[in-house]
This record gives sequence, C-alpha cells and structure tokens, in this order.
Amino acid sequence: MLDIDDQIIKGLLSRDQKTVSLLIAHYGAYVYTVIYNILKVKQETEEACQDTFLKVVNKIEDYNYTSAFKSWIFTIAYRTGIDYKRKQKITQDDTVLVSVANDDKADDHMYKSEEKNNIDKLLSVLNEEDGLLVTMYYLNEMSIKEITAATGLGESNIKIKLFRARKEMAKHIDKYFEKY
Repeated sequence: MLDIDDQIIKGLLSRDQKTVSLLIAHYGAYVYTVIYNILKVKQETEEACQDTFLKVVNKIEDYNYTSAFKSWIFTIAYRTGIDYKRKQKITQDDTVLVSVANDDKADDHMYKSEEKNNIDKLLSVLNEEDGLLVTMYYLNEMSIKEITAATGLGESNIKIKLFRARKEMAKHIDKYFEKY
C-alpha cells in the first residue's frame, strides 16, 4: 500500500483531479501556517496558499525525491510567502494589526489553545527570518539540512540564528508562560 505522499505524487503525476483535494486536505493547514508566519495577514495568506498549491500541481514533474515531499512543499510555500511579503505594503498601522489579531476565522485553526497563542506571541519578538527558522526547526520538526534546502542559508548560519533566537525568546518567556 502506498503512503499518503506517494499516493499524492502518483495522483498528481497522472493529473487526477481528486488528488488535488487530497493534497489540500493533507497539507492545507501546514502550508497555511508556514505562509501565515511570514505574512500575518489572512487574505494574503489564503491567496499565497492557492498559489502554492497551483505551483505544486504544475511543478510535480520537478519533484526529484532527494528530499521529503513535505520539505519540497515547504520550500514552495516558503518562497511563495516571501514573494508575497516583498509585494506587501509595509504598514505598522495598529488598527490593521488589531483587526488581524481579532480575526476569529483565521484563529480557529491556528490558535486552538491559549498555549499556541502564547507561542505565537513569543515568536513575534523575533525578526521574521528567525521566527520562521524556529517554526521550521522546533514546530515543524524539520532537520537543519531540510531548512538549508528550503531557505538557501548555510547550516552553521542556521544553527547560529537558532541559538540567538532561543536566547532572545528566553528573555521574554515569562510574559507569556507561567513558571512551573
């Protein structure tokens, strides 16, 4: 029996339309989380997710099995998110940030618990790139090699950034989590 990734790859290669639904059902929340961590805006995140899945479907022939399928999808999502971020108007308007933070529909599947919300707040003390590296390594459990392939950063650079990010988060952890 084929595992889910092999089933998706085989279906996409044969242009089976039902497989696209399976792909989105299996990886939708994952791709959304990756892109949302970059963009922080629900509408643009949804558009970038659609673009990501279109790219996966249209470029499935380019997948070469040298990395995990999930890592390949992550790379596409990450790069799509970065492309959207470049296009995004940079505004620090507090009203926009508050409305995004209060958007219950986006929060439904992203923040199912107060602890996850606190983790997101803690990640927000980091710059965009460091927050994404922490998310990839600790929350998505990607290896340093997978992160290197996805971001183009060197292994030692990633390790240094993760070390510094942990130190920065440690300074703020008491704000969001009780001591046990």
